[in-house]
Amino acid sequence: MTATALDPLEVARATLRRAELRTGVRASTPGVIDLDDAPRPLGAILDEGRLPRGAASVVTGSASLLLALLATSQGTLDWLAVVGAPGLGMLAAADAGVALERVALVPRAGDDPAGVVAALIDGMTYVVVGPDARLTASERRRLLARARERGSGLVSVSPWEQAAVRLDVVEHRWSGVDGGGGYLRRCELDVARTARGVTDRWTVTLPMPAGPLVDSVAGHARPAAPPARRGPLRLVG
Repeated sequence: MTATALDPLEVARATLRRAELRTGVRASTPGVIDLDDAPRPLGAILDEGRLPRGAASVVTGSASLLLALLATSQGTLDWLAVVGAPGLGMLAAADAGVALERVALVPRAGDDPAGVVAALIDGMTYVVVGPDARLTASERRRLLARARERGSGLVSVSPWEQAAVRLDVVEHRWSGVDGGGGYLRRCELDVARTARGVTDRWTVTLPMPAGPLVDSVAGHARPAAPPARRGPLRLVG
């Protein structure tokens, strides 16, 4: 899976649609999902096509979506940090299009995860807060204030108060395998997006990396490993 350029027209249409929902031009009730079945480019699900900076966002239900959004959001000079997520695969991140040479990993946040996240906010464009970085409500508030001041984006896989956007994957649909010549070709996700008190539902498509399938005996299909890539910076926590 590789990151693709954003379609400005699709992003503009998506932004208009969300504005219509917020202003009541398009019928919707806060807290009620308005289903949009038409598949959209990944970036269209977010304002400006990227994860927000100076704010917190929440992504749940799919590590693939999280990695694809990071790849879409990472600029040519942007650094990402991942804290407290030892299970997040860097091979999958590379396949999603994340530039691993500008990724800092802190698999274990230690006894002071808030301090680790705060330090990374000062130098990173985005900081992913994984499930093992357990924070109190007051720590999340302080970190959000710091992110706003520094213009960095916080991306959490757990609930975060005052998050600018929350993306919850409610359904996965895979296609390919025999019909794709033995490859997984595409994954469609139904995503509930909540922002500014409005929840609507989007269908987004994630392309898959080309490669033969293995582990078919166990009933699990996954792409074979691509050539080795330059890895991320690993920080000892």
